[in-house]
Formats: sequence, structure tokens, C-alpha cells
Amino acid sequence: MNVATLSRFLNLDLVLKSPSDLGPLIAQMDQGVFVLHHEEHDRQFLLVLEINDENCKDPASCTQQFLTLIESFPEAARRLWTSCTSRSFSYGFEGGSDFPALDTTLSADLLLRMAHLGVDIGITVYPYRAEDGATGASTS
Repeated sequence: MNVATLSRFLNLDLVLKSPSDLGPLIAQMDQGVFVLHHEEHDRQFLLVLEINDENCKDPASCTQQFLTLIESFPEAARRLWTSCTSRSFSYGFEGGSDFPALDTTLSADLLLRMAHLGVDIGITVYPYRAEDGATGASTS
């Protein structure tokens, strides 16, 4: 039996790099995020977060939730955010093998908010693997 595999949004990660420990940002975001990575390597700290909400099912809603958390930072957290050498929203999609194509939009308002906070956009499309129907992506 041949099952259709449609393209879909998987997740949005916030990827931060900094010369300073980013642990205080985790505490500031409280239970709103799930920590995927928090490590130091060669005097560079890496923090990768996802929104901790089962209702975060599309790029716009996940982006909105992250921006609301970031915009609510008090001054100390804002300084730590600004000191990051890299701030990126990494959008993950599964490519699928059938039509219709996935169509998604981030509003100009969200893009302006991202630009104001100095957030870059990264996009990863994971290919469909026909041999076992799995992708190289995680939907955590």
C-alpha cells in the first residue's frame, strides 16, 4: 500500500551563540521553552530551545510565542541577549513526496519584530526517505 507523504512544518528552534553563559536566559523563559542543547565548546556557549507548547503547530504561532518571551526580557536578560554573537530562528520542515506543496507565510509584523531583535532566519527541509518512510528530522 502506497501512503501519501505530505510536506509539513516540524519545529522551530531558537539557536543562540554567545561568549557568555546563556543559563540566565533559560531561567527567564521559565517553563515556556524546552532546552535541546546547552553547552560550552571552545569558550563559546550554544543554547538551542524550542517552545514548550503542544499547540505550536505552525511557523507563525511558534515565532509569535518566542518573540513574546524575548520581548518581555528585563534589562539584564536583554543585555545577555544583545551580547549573543548569533541569534537565529531555525525552521524545520519535512519535504514530503506528494502534492499539495506546503505553503506558509510569516507576516511583515513578525519579520519586523524579528529584525528589531536581531534574529536571523534559517530553514531546513528534511527529505522524505522512501525506504522506511522516516525522515532525518526529529519532531520533538
